[in-house]
Amino acid sequence: MFKEVMLELTRRCNLRCSFCYLLKRGLLNKGGPELDTAAALKLVGRFPAGTRFYLSGGEPLLRQDIFRIIASIKERRCGWGLNTNGTLLDADGWRRLAALKPDYVIFSLHGAAPLHDRQTGVPGSCRKLLSNMKAFAAAAGPGTEVMVNCVVNRENAGALSEVYQLASANGASRVVFEHLQFLRPAETALLPPELKKGGVITPELAGYKADGRLILREFDKIRRLGGPAHFDVRPLLSREGLDLYYNGEVSPEGGCCRVYDTLNVEPDGRARLCVLYGLKAGNALKTGLGAMAAFKKKKIGVRLPSGCARCCHRLTLFRYF
Repeated sequence: MFKEVMLELTRRCNLRCSFCYLLKRGLLNKGGPELDTAAALKLVGRFPAGTRFYLSGGEPLLRQDIFRIIASIKERRCGWGLNTNGTLLDADGWRRLAALKPDYVIFSLHGAAPLHDRQTGVPGSCRKLLSNMKAFAAAAGPGTEVMVNCVVNRENAGALSEVYQLASANGASRVVFEHLQFLRPAETALLPPELKKGGVITPELAGYKADGRLILREFDKIRRLGGPAHFDVRPLLSREGLDLYYNGEVSPEGGCCRVYDTLNVEPDGRARLCVLYGLKAGNALKTGLGAMAAFKKKKIGVRLPSGCARCCHRLTLFRYF
């Protein structure tokens, strides 16, 4: 059945990242129902031991009951990790989070202070993130991976080596550079009507371009500098591949195992087709898990839709070191 549950606990966030898909789609901080504590615990209880929970948002640490939800996941003998902008909680809060032994915590860092703050829209956000990540890393046990995720985009294309050095110096054991996910209008136009009607989470960017040469130069600089943290990229692309990715149109090839292995749950408990498509597969509190799995297989089909073009779930992670 489902190996992983990607649980979006909220669409609230204290930052406004310029590339955020929720912001681009007009969904960030727009209200809407969220599962209360009892419902969230009931949802967790539907999944067997060994299931992995990925907690996200918005910003999941805005949930006042976040520690109770995590404790419930632990009680079920399930794995868990979360994605955070790293600006919330005090020192005691980060120690408390570390004591719950996450498999990983992903901190979002997209540049040094001026650039990161500009992209998040909040002055001081970089300083808070680095301080909190360092404190968390000091408190975390050997079984917890302290990760940094950097969204590669045209604003930070010339500052990626800085991201790696900052992350390594402040407790990260792994730095992942993920290329920006977006769609061209022509790629959206090729989607089946049912998927269009259900909504596409990935933002559509008509004239978006980035400098592939600059990105590769920064990656090469990281390789030459080296460091204590792992250096990962998704996907690994040549100069020509980067030009096509950022400046052309992409046709998805191959399949995607994650769409069948993963259940994506929205803040109100509804399960959508996958991380990209808003078409509802059911209600994660009520619909049978088998029924939702069958729905996903039926709707995705054999050939991936055009909207899957730049989705990280179907692309391979490459480790330089």
